[in-house]
Amino acid sequence: MARKVLVSLVSAETLPNVELIKEFKNDELKYLFISTEQMKAQLSWIIKTLNLINDNYNVIEVNAFDAEDIETKLREYKFDDDEIILNITGGTKLMSLIVNDFFKNTGATIYYVTGQNKQYLKVFPNRGKRKFVLSEKITLKEYLTAYGFDIKENKPYKTANDAENFLKYYTSTDFSILKPITNKLQKRRSNNNTLINSIDGLGNLLNDINFSHSSPDKITRYDVKYLTSDWFEEYVYFKVKNELNLDDDEIGTGYELEKNGVLNEIDVIFVYQHKLYIIECKTSFYRTDNIPVEKNGKKDYKPKEINLLAEIIYKSDALRSKFGLFANTSLFTIAPVKDENGDIFQHLEKHLQRAENNRIKIISKQDILSKTTIRELLKIN
Repeated sequence: MARKVLVSLVSAETLPNVELIKEFKNDELKYLFISTEQMKAQLSWIIKTLNLINDNYNVIEVNAFDAEDIETKLREYKFDDDEIILNITGGTKLMSLIVNDFFKNTGATIYYVTGQNKQYLKVFPNRGKRKFVLSEKITLKEYLTAYGFDIKENKPYKTANDAENFLKYYTSTDFSILKPITNKLQKRRSNNNTLINSIDGLGNLLNDINFSHSSPDKITRYDVKYLTSDWFEEYVYFKVKNELNLDDDEIGTGYELEKNGVLNEIDVIFVYQHKLYIIECKTSFYRTDNIPVEKNGKKDYKPKEINLLAEIIYKSDALRSKFGLFANTSLFTIAPVKDENGDIFQHLEKHLQRAENNRIKIISKQDILSKTTIRELLKIN
């Protein structure tokens, strides 16, 4: 009895394999992967993402740079009268050329996933409808699993309204009043509880933003985390989720992603139209360090502000390469980057130019307060 088999070429770009298998997946369909020794990990990620069982797929392992080996392995495989659907998107160029020629001669239907606008093309036979749009949704977990990440998920601690209240307070209050409070809170992020009256002004801050907490005289370490930085991450999370109408399984905040023993903490991450967006959220570009100085013949310390923007941009650029060709990275910040005339601060110019050169979008305080939509800010079509 003839089978229907979807053939996929495995490479570092695993998402196109997942996308087309999800698009055609049914109980009768079988799967064949043409892979290499070097792509064993990527193949395992695809199988894990799609929950494929052993008796439903086979693997042909080839030498990606040996044309004779590829042709021999294909001829030796028993295709019989199988109806073949071929995804030509992956593999090396040599693999793609040889596999394409081999299956053209069998009457296969051959597709290519473009990575743009959820579109895939029928490249053979060249009759009938040629352009298609992927109809199956890719969840955030599926996307991340397809690229080999183990995921520790997190949920927002407060509501969208709480984050909105803090944004209004943060951007309308004299920062010289707020900074001493947040600096002291920052040092207590690992404490289980912090007495409210132990930090001058903290009680007023909690009242001003209508912050609910379980005890009248103290706040927990989760409250402290929220007040020092997590509120802004959650503000961005809710703004993206609500404006793009994303489901819970398409967006996350505070995720911990591990791959090959390397842990990455992600502020906001989401999938929209099969593309991944990673957002770093920073309330400030600066950190205050105590620098050793000599004073009256004695060692002393002087506070000095350290500009972290270059480090943040480097991290964002390095991170994107781990998530496939079409991942997008952005930095959202409440720190101003322009003066009252709309000119970029001179000391930030070279950093912002580097970000632009590396396709990292900088969304500043001015952008956020302008009420520009997420779609406009991230240039999402």
